[in-house]
Amino acid sequence: MSPAPRASATFRRPTGPASKLAVWVDGTLTRAATPMQRRTGPYGVSRWNPEKTADGYTLFCPAWGQLAVLIDMEGLVVHTWPVERANLVKLLPGGRLLTHNVGQWLTELSPDGSAALRWRSDEALDHTTHHDFSPGADAVWTLAKRREPVKEGFYEPGLEPESMRSDLILAVGRDGQVVDRFPFRDHIEELLAMVGMELPLRYRLRQVDGVTVPYGPADWAHANSLEVLPETSLGREDERFRAGNLLFSLRNLDVVGVLDPRKRAVVWAFGPGTLDGQHHPTLLESGRLLIFDNGSVRGRSIIREVDPLTGETGWSYEDPDFFSGKRGSNQRLWNGNTLICESDRGRIFEVTGAGDIVWEYHSPFVSQGELHLGRRVYRATRYSPEAVKTLFAARQDRISGHKLPDGTRVRTFPELLDRYREGWT
Repeated sequence: MSPAPRASATFRRPTGPASKLAVWVDGTLTRAATPMQRRTGPYGVSRWNPEKTADGYTLFCPAWGQLAVLIDMEGLVVHTWPVERANLVKLLPGGRLLTHNVGQWLTELSPDGSAALRWRSDEALDHTTHHDFSPGADAVWTLAKRREPVKEGFYEPGLEPESMRSDLILAVGRDGQVVDRFPFRDHIEELLAMVGMELPLRYRLRQVDGVTVPYGPADWAHANSLEVLPETSLGREDERFRAGNLLFSLRNLDVVGVLDPRKRAVVWAFGPGTLDGQHHPTLLESGRLLIFDNGSVRGRSIIREVDPLTGETGWSYEDPDFFSGKRGSNQRLWNGNTLICESDRGRIFEVTGAGDIVWEYHSPFVSQGELHLGRRVYRATRYSPEAVKTLFAARQDRISGHKLPDGTRVRTFPELLDRYREGWT
């Protein structure tokens, strides 16, 4: 267990009257910020130690929201994209953005926010795409869901649900066609055998007039994460974790696993007895798994670094004030720190290996639209300055009126951002 977080260095802003009030609003850098935008209380960056953080830009959107936001280390919004009922966004090469409408479609957006590609699958699926997607070499892999008749022997006799919801993994080509699919329902026995579970599964019940009865469709697996595995030292030694295999998370089973698309089989699985409603497993270059262990039943969350060959937890982060029971994400940064999204509180923070909080941000953005989730942030991702260069270069903003003391004018967005960070007046 890592130590409790300690106070970090004082948050430092550029000096000068403009930098104290200027904010980026709807594509314009303005000093006429509203009181809410200027607020320095519980929203925005509350802690930052520049000497110990991984400098870069953090991407997120309010869960099921209408806006994807890219912020710098000070919380300045440097770019936005319009999205539709999304909870997940990923930056692609060239400044493009991959996102989804929860349950409906995948969309690839250009830097200016226009749709470059949109895919929606057939109506046979209850959810075309949900929770997660991961770009591969030739296709985008995504989670989907369909409602099906109850599989014989799946549940205890007499306690079967009305129907069952089963997750699938789909591969969608650039032409929008499904080029591969993997239904978890067809592989439940091999999956459960790997983690020591057996059929029949327990199904959620409720009391009606004093009688225990099943209700609703059974979301028996609840897949919530999908990652195309990168090249790692572990993958080069153990083909179960080879580059191109798919790492997934089944929250309702407390299971994370790996699918080999070539073998059409689950080749590794782990979790029951250790994990508790987890999210966002990701394979590190070291060969270990970083997992957001929500602790839905436990009542406290833990970030775990797990050895997949032994199941042992090495490094971990936990704190009495850290808990997100239903969603969350983690990312190992290039300086060895870990970026954590405590989703249910809209809190994003960076910790060192010693457990020190060196950057902390509370989202001021609130979702809008049907069934929105308030200030919750499903996932956050930090990108290096190098990774966003093509995005900033693609900006076609016409910049006028920003004359520097030496008489020169700021004409490009990257230059504008540099001058802002220098504290120009």
